[in-house]
Amino acid sequence: MHIATLKIKNFRGIREGFIFFRKHSMLVGGSNFGKSTIIEALTLLFGRDRLVRELTEHDFYGSDPQPQDRIELVATITGYPGDDPEQNIDWFRDGRAIPKWFDETTGLVHPVRTDAAWRLCCQIGCQAYFDRDTLSVDIARYFHDHDQQIDPFAEDAPVTVPNRLIQQLGLFVVRSNRAWDKTLSWGSELFRRAVDVAAAQPADAILAERDRLRVPGNPIESDARIAPLLQRVNAELARCIPGAPEVQLRITGTDSRSVLDAVSAHFTTRGVAIPAGRHGAGLVSLQGVLLLLELGRTRAEQGEGFAMALEHPELHLSPATQLQLVHRIQGLSTQTFITTHSPTVAALADPTEVLVLQNQDGLLSVSPFLAAPLLIPEGKADYHLLRTILRPLLLTEGWVADMDRPFGLEVGILPTEDAKVVETYQILYPVHPRACCLVDGDQDGLRYIAGLQALPSPPPSVIRWNDGAMVEDAVGWILSADEAGCVPLLADIGGNVPASVADVVARLKVRKMDIVAYEMVADAIVNIPACRNRAVELFNAIACACADIETGRFVRDAGGTWVFRP
Repeated sequence: MHIATLKIKNFRGIREGFIFFRKHSMLVGGSNFGKSTIIEALTLLFGRDRLVRELTEHDFYGSDPQPQDRIELVATITGYPGDDPEQNIDWFRDGRAIPKWFDETTGLVHPVRTDAAWRLCCQIGCQAYFDRDTLSVDIARYFHDHDQQIDPFAEDAPVTVPNRLIQQLGLFVVRSNRAWDKTLSWGSELFRRAVDVAAAQPADAILAERDRLRVPGNPIESDARIAPLLQRVNAELARCIPGAPEVQLRITGTDSRSVLDAVSAHFTTRGVAIPAGRHGAGLVSLQGVLLLLELGRTRAEQGEGFAMALEHPELHLSPATQLQLVHRIQGLSTQTFITTHSPTVAALADPTEVLVLQNQDGLLSVSPFLAAPLLIPEGKADYHLLRTILRPLLLTEGWVADMDRPFGLEVGILPTEDAKVVETYQILYPVHPRACCLVDGDQDGLRYIAGLQALPSPPPSVIRWNDGAMVEDAVGWILSADEAGCVPLLADIGGNVPASVADVVARLKVRKMDIVAYEMVADAIVNIPACRNRAVELFNAIACACADIETGRFVRDAGGTWVFRP
C-alpha cells in the first residue's frame, strides 16, 4: 500500500493544494512554500498519536479561524493486493472504507470501476476546527467515503479509522528539528519500539546490573567524607523510629524499570566512552534515523508497510553520508517523502519523482521536475552570462518574492555548445517535454527558429531577443536603468575605461566568455537597485514566456515566437 494523493485545505500556509505522490517523492521548493506543511498533513492523517502535535489557531490558514473554518485533509491510499476488496476485508467491509477506484494517470477517484487499469483505493480524511469556547482545536480522522461536504463532528459522523490500520501503513517521521539526546535509551519511545520489534529485552543483563547496583562493591555511603553524616542521620532515625531502616545511596532506584531508564548510549573513541548527547550534531541527529531504518528493515522482513517522511536529510551530514542515507532509506521503504534544499539530495531521485512546489497566496501547485520548463540558449556565452547574473540575484533577500515565476527555481537553464540549439533540443525533447529555446534576434537566430518549428515536435515556447539583438544587448538594457551609477563600477572591465553602457555592451560582445567581466557586470546589477529591478523584470518575463504567459516584455509575433520588447 502507498499514499497516492493528498488534498490540503486551510492548513497553515496552504489555502488549497493537491499533491500527486510518487513512490519516492522528493519535495523541493523555496522556504515557506509548504514542504513541512505537507509532512505535517501526512502526520495528521497517518501518524500515531505521539507524532501528532497539538494544533492552535496558527495551524489554520490566516491564523484566525472562525466557527465555519476547517482544516480539511484527504489522502488516497492504493496498492491493495489483488485490487480486490474481498482480499482486503480489514479495510473494506461494513464499518470500514467504501471501495473506490483510482486512475493513476489523472489522479482522479471514481466510485465505480469502468476501466480495468484503475486501482482499488480508499480515502482517509482529517478535519480540525477551533472551538472558541474552550480555546482548543478538535481533530477527527475518518474514512472519506463521500464527495459532498462532511462534518465528522456531527451526530451522524463518518466511520473513524482504527489505529490498527494506521499502523499497517507504517508512517514514520523524522523532522528537521532533530534532538536525539535520548534516542538510544529507554527514555525514548522510538528506541523502546525498536527493541520490541527488532530485538528483545536484554532481561538477564538488566537484572544482573540491578543486583550489582543493589549491593555495590564500594558503596557511596562508605566513603569517609560522607559516612559520618549518614551515620548521624541513621542514629537519629533509630531514636525516632525503633528498628528504623538505614540510609543507603544507590545510583538508581535498583528496580528493573529504574535501571532501564538510567541506560544512556555512549560512543567510544580511542577507548574513551562519551555520552551520545555530547557528540557533534551529525552523529547525534543520525541516531534516530538509524533506529527508524532498523524498524524499517524488520517491518520489511515481516511484509509490513514502512513509509518514511524525512525533512532535510542534508542537515548536519556530509554529502557522502547524505547519499548513503537516502539510498538506504529508499531501499528499505515502501514509500518515502523527503523535503530538501540540497541539489545533491534532489539529484538522487528519478526526475519524475522530484516534485517542485510553488505557493502563490496560499494556493499550492506541485509539478514533477520534468514538467518544469528548461531553457536552452543559443550558445555558451548566453548560458554563462545569464547564469552569472542570476547567481548573486538568487542570494539577494526578497528577490524571488518579486517574481511571478521565479527563474532559476521554476525554470532551469542548460549549458549548450554554440549554434547547437536545434541539435540540443532534439536530444532533450524525448526526456523533457517542456524544453524551451532562446535565440538571438539576428539572421542566424531566425534560421534556428525555422529549424525548430519544422521539427515533428517543436518546442512549446521559442523565445528570441529583439531584432538584431543578442544577450549582451539585453544586459545593456538592464544596465541602462542607471547608467550613471553602473558605468563607474565597470571601469576595470578590460581595455579602455567605458564611457557608457554602449561601451560595456560592445566590450562584452568582443570578449565572449570573459567570466571575470561577467561577474563584474553581475555585481554592478546586484548593487544598483534600478538595475536589480530590471533584472527581476527580465528573468520573470523569460520564465513567463517559457510558461506561455504574456508579460509585455515578451510578445508573440505572427509565427508564434516570443519576442523581447525592451
